[in-house]
Amino acid sequence: MPSGAALSEAADVELVRAVLLLGGVPWGELDDGVQQVRLKLLETQARQTGEVIRKRQAWLSVVASRVAVDWHRARARDAGLHERLATRWQQRPPVEHSEEDRLLALAVADGLEGLPAVQRQILALRFYTDLPVREIARLLDIPEGTVKSRLHTAVAAIGARLREMEVI
Repeated sequence: MPSGAALSEAADVELVRAVLLLGGVPWGELDDGVQQVRLKLLETQARQTGEVIRKRQAWLSVVASRVAVDWHRARARDAGLHERLATRWQQRPPVEHSEEDRLLALAVADGLEGLPAVQRQILALRFYTDLPVREIARLLDIPEGTVKSRLHTAVAAIGARLREMEVI
């Protein structure tokens, strides 16, 4: 197979899946990992630097192992965020809310459920834990501008969902 071909041959896909499995990626996440490797292959091919992948299987193995490492890093980061969120909630004194406030909270939670995970995450970090944009950027290891952009999109999306539900 020429080195420029996309990741589609069954042997290549099986190699990538095996490396991901050996790297500790759960069975249900393998297809996402294969897609990430496919994307990296396409990005490498799209760079017009004349770079040729000489040993395709070795290259695929290395990239798949990096994807597995990234998967573990993301899970560790998420676990740390969940732990910090739980700690913050435990430190807050219990507050009595009116029936109207409780119904609104349930509607907001229902609206959040319909959003993509990235939008739910950014809204929770900003508004439920009161983290500043700079801290969110540091925790997620993304630029502050990306946090602001995602936050803007997420606020618009939750607003649209709540209007659809006739909550606001």
